Amino acid sequence: MRILWFTNTLIPGKEQSEMHTLRAGGGWMLALCQAMREAHKELKLAIASTRPVSSLEKYTTGDIDCFVVPMRNKDSRKSEANALRICSDIVREWAPDVIHVHGTERFFGLLFARGMVGVPTVISIQGLLKPYAEWHHYFGNRSLIELVRMHRFIEIPAMRGQIWNYCRLRRNVERETEIIRGNRHFMGRTAWDRAHLWNINPDARYYPAGEVLRPPFWEARWDLSGCRRHRIVFTNPGHPRKGTEILLNAADALHRDFPDIEVALIGELSSRSGYGRYIRKEIRARSRFVRELGPLNAEEMARELIRSHLFVSPSYIDNSPNAVCEAQLVGMPVISSYTGGVPSLIEEGRTGLFFQTGDVPMLASRLREVFENDALAVRLGGAAWEAARMRHDPHIVVQQVLSAYDGALGKAGKNSNFVEAFN
Repeated sequence: MRILWFTNTLIPGKEQSEMHTLRAGGGWMLALCQAMREAHKELKLAIASTRPVSSLEKYTTGDIDCFVVPMRNKDSRKSEANALRICSDIVREWAPDVIHVHGTERFFGLLFARGMVGVPTVISIQGLLKPYAEWHHYFGNRSLIELVRMHRFIEIPAMRGQIWNYCRLRRNVERETEIIRGNRHFMGRTAWDRAHLWNINPDARYYPAGEVLRPPFWEARWDLSGCRRHRIVFTNPGHPRKGTEILLNAADALHRDFPDIEVALIGELSSRSGYGRYIRKEIRARSRFVRELGPLNAEEMARELIRSHLFVSPSYIDNSPNAVCEAQLVGMPVISSYTGGVPSLIEEGRTGLFFQTGDVPMLASRLREVFENDALAVRLGGAAWEAARMRHDPHIVVQQVLSAYDGALGKAGKNSNFVEAFN
């Protein structure tokens, strides 16, 4: 089988990329790539993505054919149309048996939706722009004054900053809707993404398929006796929908009773953008217990996870955040907002704890539960570890993905085993 992937953010370099060295999103795609090649050496794989280069670049790394599609402006419809034409040329030249588009966020899914290619196409759902673009999900419960404060004065007339990012996201919702309506075969990971998919395209065929997580998260194992008590770890503080200030406020409320509390923030946080400065001001006000760790690779992140007491995901909206899955895989207790597809990852009271989205006092209460109950922390972490090992087993995930490919090729019927997939 010849398989052509279109990816949003990641493509192996001209020298073979190592998954554990990546400090950006997309590592799970390289992990899946490696697992597929190890399990089925007869598969032939090509990967295409966009970069701000001047012309199409082609090279082979390992035995993977790579295509770098030129696209200098992701927001330009003219650039998008040109990239689509180049992508369709790649399909004709490479002649895949099946196309796998990773995500609905970019334009790649338009290839089949607009009849530019006739190759069976499967789209795996990462996030979904339509619900992400709802105002209360993107900005949470922030006031209008706070929205203004998260912009530098120059950003608004320069069409930069979070308000303009939000407007671009709203614009791209129409494209995503066209992609979902114009394709038939989709892979997903949660009850939430399945529900939203079928709301837009009731005739879509849905194939449950998990993700392969990188080796360091399989190798690390959390232990209560080896972690720093009252240390909370959190990733991706650089986007409004991730709810960074919810966690900071909850930790602030607990500081009197737990003076050694620490919040470790993993991920890039711009020092130049208005939003980056807005969050950094919040951090400085709590400098006594907040620590920025910056972008980390898989090994570094796994190390920080097992050094911490628990992991928190305070997002206003998410489908299946990999950071939650990684924390579960190392076997640590996880607390998350009850939003989007996260209930497909966490069983309340068994593999994690929930709090209502945006509810600072409730998050503080749940943190206190874990801090004061060692048996609960150990029980949550152990159950999460068992569930995550099954959910992310590379052999199982590879078979799920190949089953979706077979479905697109007409070799399998519609997969409607919803209960088995998500419970």
